[in-house]
Amino acid sequence: MGQDIFDLIVVLTLAFFAGRGYLNGFVGEVAGIVSLLGGFWAAHTYHHLLSPHLSLISDPGWRTIAAYVLVFLGVLISVALLARLLQKILSLSFVSWADRLAGAALGFAKGALLWSLCMLVLQKYFSQAAFMQHSRVPPYFVALSAQVRGWLPPDLVSRLGL
Repeated sequence: MGQDIFDLIVVLTLAFFAGRGYLNGFVGEVAGIVSLLGGFWAAHTYHHLLSPHLSLISDPGWRTIAAYVLVFLGVLISVALLARLLQKILSLSFVSWADRLAGAALGFAKGALLWSLCMLVLQKYFSQAAFMQHSRVPPYFVALSAQVRGWLPPDLVSRLGL
């Protein structure tokens, strides 16, 4: 029974990610990833250029935080607006169905990546648990989990004992 619930949770999670990807479309899914990564990078790289212009904030620490947040949000909003524009263009050209299908595939891949990370931990600490022994899902994630483990920083792998 527990393994059935575990399998159901994994399948529902993957379906949720695929459904969200379908609704957002490929452009929206990629824009979400790019805006987060680009936002963090831009904020880290350029917040010091904005900070001196925020003279209304007297505390230098808060000024730096405000500059970081403003740059991050600026990138997030800019990428979201560009994605919306591109999605409008795609809908006018009648290929929005392809955008949505590719979005569902990317959403599913994001869910699978998330579960492969979870499986690394579950295999390490719960490999003998009944829900892992009798589940039909873990074998599908073994190869992906091994690949993902190779992408993790060695410090993290050793600290978690993975």
